[in-house]
Amino acid sequence: MTTSAPSRTEPAGGTPVVSVILATFNERENLPELLDRLWAVPLPPFEVLVVDDGSTDGTREYLSGAARSEPRLRLRWHEGKQTTLRAQCQGIAESRGRFVIVMDSDLQHPPEVLPAMVNLLVDGAALVVGSRYAKGGSAGARDGVRAAISRGAELTAKIFLSEARPMSDPVSGLFGFRREVFRPLPPGWRGYKLLLFLLVMARGERVAEVGFRFEPRGSGASKVTQNSRFIRFFLTELLLAKRLEGSPPDEGNGGSTPPPSQG
Repeated sequence: MTTSAPSRTEPAGGTPVVSVILATFNERENLPELLDRLWAVPLPPFEVLVVDDGSTDGTREYLSGAARSEPRLRLRWHEGKQTTLRAQCQGIAESRGRFVIVMDSDLQHPPEVLPAMVNLLVDGAALVVGSRYAKGGSAGARDGVRAAISRGAELTAKIFLSEARPMSDPVSGLFGFRREVFRPLPPGWRGYKLLLFLLVMARGERVAEVGFRFEPRGSGASKVTQNSRFIRFFLTELLLAKRLEGSPPDEGNGGSTPPPSQG
């Protein structure tokens, strides 16, 4: 069941140019800093659309209070966990910006990199990926297990998907795209790595990378790599992305993905 927050959370002043999508589950401690930093970022008119999957730590109460005084903040509630991919797809479907940015809500993705991403989209890129390994980026401090899982996922993605091979960070959770690139995914497709599908959707188009420093999680535990379902979901996502890769491309999206440019 999905419910909407009151209409007063709708942005004022017309249709936003940029939509920022946040999927949340128990992020009460991280959201105040994240939203403060987002509001301070110099962007064209933008909205922040939060899709929450049944948080129980006060996340919804905090967001409802924040939305009363911030018309750019839009809220959608979903009762129960639907996986990050489904929450992000829901947010994309309800967003209104010409450009869409997807990022995590745990402070590991710095909002300050968003202007560079939007500039590349304005300049004609179909998809812009925030990369820990591109120029100016860093994977930060990670324990050995998490680093091994991450690197293993990157390598596996490049083996399965030709569109992932030119990318330095094909499993990044930080990316932006032009609205016309996105194709809705079947509602039964679930997982954590929407970028895999975007890379296929943007094949033949200009794809760019922007380096960013992956920061330590602000508070709480990872919802992905510490979840035993991650490997099963990830492999399923790769198979589904491969299926999408074999489907006829949309008009104007033909051929393989060219090497990414770096901003």
